[in-house]
Amino acid sequence: MDKSILRLAIISDLHCHPKRKTGEGKDESYLLTDKLRVPSNDHPVDDLLEKINENKINKVDLTLCPGDFTDKANQQGFISGWGFSLELHRALGSREIIATVGNHDVDVYAQNSNYTLDIAKGIKRGFPIEDETSQDIFWSKGCVILERDIFRILLINSTHFHYNKEASKSGKVGDAMIEYIEKHLSTHNDNKIKIAMSHHHPIDHSILNLGEEDKIQNADALLDVLGKYKFDLFIHGHKHHPLIRYHNTTTYSHRLPIFASGSFSSHSNLMFTSVRNSFHLITLQKDKVCKGEIDSWTFFPNSGWSQPNDESGFPSHTGFGCEKSIEDLAEAVEDIMKDQGKMAWVDIIKQIPDLQYLLPDEGKNLENLLLERQIQIDKSLRAKPNQVYNLAKL
Repeated sequence: MDKSILRLAIISDLHCHPKRKTGEGKDESYLLTDKLRVPSNDHPVDDLLEKINENKINKVDLTLCPGDFTDKANQQGFISGWGFSLELHRALGSREIIATVGNHDVDVYAQNSNYTLDIAKGIKRGFPIEDETSQDIFWSKGCVILERDIFRILLINSTHFHYNKEASKSGKVGDAMIEYIEKHLSTHNDNKIKIAMSHHHPIDHSILNLGEEDKIQNADALLDVLGKYKFDLFIHGHKHHPLIRYHNTTTYSHRLPIFASGSFSSHSNLMFTSVRNSFHLITLQKDKVCKGEIDSWTFFPNSGWSQPNDESGFPSHTGFGCEKSIEDLAEAVEDIMKDQGKMAWVDIIKQIPDLQYLLPDEGKNLENLLLERQIQIDKSLRAKPNQVYNLAKL
């Protein structure tokens, strides 16, 4: 079978709204609907567009948006947030943009309407997906499965049961939704790249005191189905804290990578956790097993998007899907370097491709094991090394 390659852009949790007046509270986003685009490096969308146009950021096949386009169901924020996402989607040259609904996109406080989905359904312009039949399924069932040539996306509306303020405290997938998913997947069980996306998280994400009460209800049943049909990646937003990790599904012991995409432009993550805003490109490659690389950019006000080598933030480069143990990888690098004083890291990668697919913590562990063997790389794995040195030969 030929290897399938899929390149994704992830734009999550924009929390877009107009600048708030005195007495309306603090602004919650760097991406205000009435914010001028000069200077460009203080505008998250305009600065990113410049970098895309200068070919500093690669083009993609697909743009995915895990929700929270607006803040507190602000209507203009939703219109502008989706408009900004479409603008980036076009600049990135992606064939399709696919979105889901976040808790801030649902009007549970009845500010604009007594029907919580009035704004979300009235946005149009291809929201959350272009095809109207797929839209109808998404709104009625709370999810839809999108079949494409080399990939399948399970698009979940984890706010489907947000009928009012009380019901909006967590995400939820219902039994009927899971039954619908299981029935579809049972007749479409193949080797496509399989991605699930929701706004809320399916497993606990209580790091940095972010709480445990708002994850998807009934998520274990959902994850078991995804494990049964060997999904390759679960993407979610909501937590404003980017994180990649594995979850072993209970019944089928499938190792499912779960990616929390953080926030594109919100203020709250900085206020409460000191976590900065991020934009991600994910490159998936699948033969029999799907492996991925994640390239991430961090937004700094009055500076724009960059890829800092900052140990306290999410890595500028990381991955997932490595099948080898860290000890075996360290031994393999040592064996290649035994007669070499130095080598280009790309030449090491050619011989040991799994080095590209390490989680951040796995990368740190590998660096430590290599140092014990007197092998040192010039930069951490999270910053894409150039050279590797055998200190015993220098």
